[in-house]
Amino acid sequence: MVRLSMCASGKYSSRGPALIPRMKTKHRIYYITLFSVVLLGLIATGMFQFWPHSIESTADWGLDRRSVHDAPLIRLPVANPIPERGDLSCRMHTCFDVYRCGYNPKNRIKVYIYPLQRFVDEVGVPISSTGLSREYNDLLSAISDSEFYTDDVTRACLFVPSIDVLNQNSLRIRETAQALAMLPRWDKGMNHLLFNMLPGGPPDYNTALDVPRDRALLAGGGFSTWTYRQGYDVSIPVYSPLSADVELPERQPGASVVIPEEKLPEMYTILKSIPHRQVEEMQRQARWFWDAYFSSMKAIGMTTLQIINDRIYPYAARTYEQWNNPPLVKWSSVNSPLFLPLIPPRSPGFTAVVLTYDRIESLFRVITEISKVPSLAKLLVVWNNQNKSPPEDSLWPKIAAPLKVVRTKENKLSNRFFPYDEIETEAVLAIDDDIIMLTSDELQFGYEVWREFPDRLVGYPGRLHLWDHEMGKWKYESEWTNEVSMVLTGAAFYHKYFNYLYTYKMPGDIKNWVDAHMNCEDIAMNFLVANITGKAPIKVTPRKKFKCPECTAIDGLSLDQTHMVERSECINKFASVFGTMPLKVVEHRADPVLYKDDFPEKLKSFPNIGSL
Repeated sequence: MVRLSMCASGKYSSRGPALIPRMKTKHRIYYITLFSVVLLGLIATGMFQFWPHSIESTADWGLDRRSVHDAPLIRLPVANPIPERGDLSCRMHTCFDVYRCGYNPKNRIKVYIYPLQRFVDEVGVPISSTGLSREYNDLLSAISDSEFYTDDVTRACLFVPSIDVLNQNSLRIRETAQALAMLPRWDKGMNHLLFNMLPGGPPDYNTALDVPRDRALLAGGGFSTWTYRQGYDVSIPVYSPLSADVELPERQPGASVVIPEEKLPEMYTILKSIPHRQVEEMQRQARWFWDAYFSSMKAIGMTTLQIINDRIYPYAARTYEQWNNPPLVKWSSVNSPLFLPLIPPRSPGFTAVVLTYDRIESLFRVITEISKVPSLAKLLVVWNNQNKSPPEDSLWPKIAAPLKVVRTKENKLSNRFFPYDEIETEAVLAIDDDIIMLTSDELQFGYEVWREFPDRLVGYPGRLHLWDHEMGKWKYESEWTNEVSMVLTGAAFYHKYFNYLYTYKMPGDIKNWVDAHMNCEDIAMNFLVANITGKAPIKVTPRKKFKCPECTAIDGLSLDQTHMVERSECINKFASVFGTMPLKVVEHRADPVLYKDDFPEKLKSFPNIGSL
């Protein structure tokens, strides 16, 4: 065998040197040429396949691809029509045609950018002193390179003019408005989006763009509560090109800690009390917010379009967590703006805050019952009676948890939501001094539910708001139904962060309204939390028929026949101040596992849960 192999080897080796080089020489050029043609074809195909848009469509307006001076010149006759000033009553259901957007399998709006044009008046003076700014060109470039863009005007849901109105100070107001009205698809501004960062001008400095714009949406910087159309306009930051030159450290020294003005002398102590891990998480969160939403014109533009996209396709909208959670730390860090872990630890427990006036016997019974809850960390009694002193120390119930009494200066319902220094836990149980029927199991279970949903109001008495078609306004409903949009803070858990928002950030005159009418502080808190989180409250346990401020109070406010009417007035008042109805209606209730199952009581974690 070896011998045969050697012979065969000798045979082929004697002819190989003469044949193989000739084959390479003959076919080498052919194969190289063929390979080159195929490679060039693949490259060309890939370029046309993945090039974002046709050259013609992008070159219409792009500074980097075509000079502004090459854009067609459009003269504006003096008699050209001017749009209306701007409809402050516009909302998505009144001034936006969602049917233009139609069905889209990707649930994504299509945005068309008008070709670049140079608008001048009859004597040739431009409508803008700066033309197309670098910032606006960057914005249009970002849109054209995104999945929102379409160069087919018939498919567009949203139209963006190539007229730069970012800085009102560079514009001629009347002529700019005339140019907008000349756009082929203007239609009184329907489905048109304008970007403006520097509104107004001397001496008045309005908080919104002064250019008449009909029904166009405005993505603006500097809105006030009077000029911002809730749920329609988009509030955007003011971008500075200088920020592009700023190199932020990986661990940026900033996140937000809200400190009341009177606490400024204690700022160092407050900041030092924040755990180092929480500080790192807040720094990471702040850096992510900056990069995702504020750092560039592209970030601002894409965020604006995503917000509008969520309004048009609400069933496919980004969730609260997706908007606020850095993707890299979604499961290991924060779950809400409160910068809490996914589930707050059980160990710190909760602080029960009892608002009282002079119902001593009932108050003491409430304290006794709450003291039986395992997770109670502290009990804070807010004494709201300035004409009468609280009982002597020796008369108070003897409980294991610390008990503290704070006296208020005025009899206000808002005192129950003041951020008292004595509240050291994140969880707060707000409870009235006549809620004596809740068992320790029901309260402990409510706290456990709150730990899983720390950005929600978690409570026991559920209520509902309804639209009264005959009266044309909102109505407060206390009848027992399966639907809930509020939980009363006569017995509810929430995060203490909302005490700061209620006290220092409540919109308009809502706090004064509550204190003047001695009513509706619980509705105000529901509005506040729902507006901040975009979420509904959570009702826990099936217990319904128990004593509450509107049910069977013997000496409370509910004996007044106007009480329920005033509750409805509160809802309409608050909706007017907020500019929207933030309350969300759900059919949901949280009950303990095995609550209704036929198991021995000793196997149930919460056996003592009240029935219907």
